[in-house]
Amino acid sequence: MESRSEYPFSHPARSRLPPWLRATRNPQFRKVWAVATLPHFGYWFCSIAFQWLIAQKTGNDPIALGVLFFFMLVPILLLSIPAGVLADRIDRRSILASCQIATVTIGLTMAILLWRGEPELWVVMTCAFAVGAVHSIAIPSSAALVANSVPAKDLSSAVPLQVIGMNVARMLGPAFAGAIIFFGGTAGSLLSYAAMGIIGLLIIATVPRLQAPHIAAHASSFLLQAREGMRHARESPPSALALLIVGVSSLFGASYLAQLPVLAANSSDSTAAFMFLTSAGGFGALISVILVATRSLGRPSTTSAAVMLLVMGAVVTMLGHGPSLAIEMVLVAIAGGLQFGIMTTCNRVIQQVVSDTHRGRVMSLFTMTWGGFVPLGGLWLGILISTAGLPIAFVINGVIAMSFAALILRPGVQRSGEAALQL
Repeated sequence: MESRSEYPFSHPARSRLPPWLRATRNPQFRKVWAVATLPHFGYWFCSIAFQWLIAQKTGNDPIALGVLFFFMLVPILLLSIPAGVLADRIDRRSILASCQIATVTIGLTMAILLWRGEPELWVVMTCAFAVGAVHSIAIPSSAALVANSVPAKDLSSAVPLQVIGMNVARMLGPAFAGAIIFFGGTAGSLLSYAAMGIIGLLIIATVPRLQAPHIAAHASSFLLQAREGMRHARESPPSALALLIVGVSSLFGASYLAQLPVLAANSSDSTAAFMFLTSAGGFGALISVILVATRSLGRPSTTSAAVMLLVMGAVVTMLGHGPSLAIEMVLVAIAGGLQFGIMTTCNRVIQQVVSDTHRGRVMSLFTMTWGGFVPLGGLWLGILISTAGLPIAFVINGVIAMSFAALILRPGVQRSGEAALQL
């Protein structure tokens, strides 16, 4: 067995790649990375298309946009834990292959509906829920398979690279989707989503079995295995604290993502403002994740994530005050950078301290707190905006995030732990 706390950055037989790129030497990691990244491009193609349809039909109504965000992300809240149990119970490649097939089916179905005429709001919401469901089932398996594709000493490289792929998709996906919608309509964007599923299916078919057989087969019930995953997270500090930090950042920090069309309309009359803000957030996130990835890895600690949450709360308080589009883009870029800096740091901490026998289930908790809480936060923020106004709503969220971060950073809180052994 090999300790995950050992990360030698140089060896005579190793390539000359910088430490944070070590995982790319493994051909199986490159395949799994592609399969994990492509759905994020497809997700943005769907998200932008659906938001565009809802914004056009409702005149940028914040409640309608919040409901859409809720339908796209609430499956993460509902399905992440069962998906994590599956990821520890059966071959993770089979789960990902099934998700690619579902992606193709949903993309083609929605494109056909659009060609036949403008769909009703409930149809868009239903398809958004289906997209979110597929995404939710795939994430724990892809996260666990990324860890399976590299030796333990390269895990500190593999996790940030996975998140970098996600942020490349977040930065370029909206721009590509906007161009596709402009030239080929919303149906073209959804066909691109289906195409991502076909490519992912072809790639995953070439990946060999990576997880140990004793991890893939469990006789106990789903409920018992889910409880074991929660217990393992509590008993592997600081993974439980990392999950709390991610959850608060999603509820009161990243919930601004549900209201990007409202922020865009509040800061500019340009129809392209929404695309600019989305791409700015992706750019900030990408830079942040690269900075986290290139930072030397020591003892697993959530201190830097708590500090980032404190700063993110301050940025959120400023988002709703209607500055110029340029200033709003800077703020969204900083918020996006902090959000994914928190996510990457906590992801890497959790992957370091948990056992692979429980990895899928603990990562499902991470997925739930990261993505599953965002729709709840989006609905909460939409209601706040409608009742208290845009500026006050963002101030309330920002103050809550800062208060929680200050609570975590107080002396006496255990924010670090020991790396687990690779099983």
